Amino acid sequence: MATAKLKKARLSPIRSQRGFTFNEVLIAIALIVIGILGFSLNTAGVIRGNQVSSSVTIATNLAQEKLEELTAQTTFTNVTDASDANNPITAIGARDGRFTRTWTIKDSSVGSGLKEISVTVSSTEYLFSRDVVLATLVFTG
Repeated sequence: MATAKLKKARLSPIRSQRGFTFNEVLIAIALIVIGILGFSLNTAGVIRGNQVSSSVTIATNLAQEKLEELTAQTTFTNVTDASDANNPITAIGARDGRFTRTWTIKDSSVGSGLKEISVTVSSTEYLFSRDVVLATLVFTG
């Protein structure tokens, strides 16, 4: 019976408590916050990259559309920096958009009977200027 009383006396109230200290909780919260901030910054970068990629894809499609329209012609006259309109165009070619489209038709330096057609679509977004240029040669016979 004396040993049972002795064992109870050895246990101090501080050691018998379970849980986390205040410092452990603060460190855990700080690590979680750092992880969330890193994830959110990465997510913002991915979103920005997707928007730029979308703009480049739209510009490429607009340039390809105009290039196909110009190469379908039967006669070609030299043109320098022609454009659709004074207003920028949208992704479907309508007015009041964010893209400008210009094209040039000139004699090719590769050989006679060839015309070089070049279409440039420009977009200024997110403080970055993007230009997509597509070019081809057409035999005029």
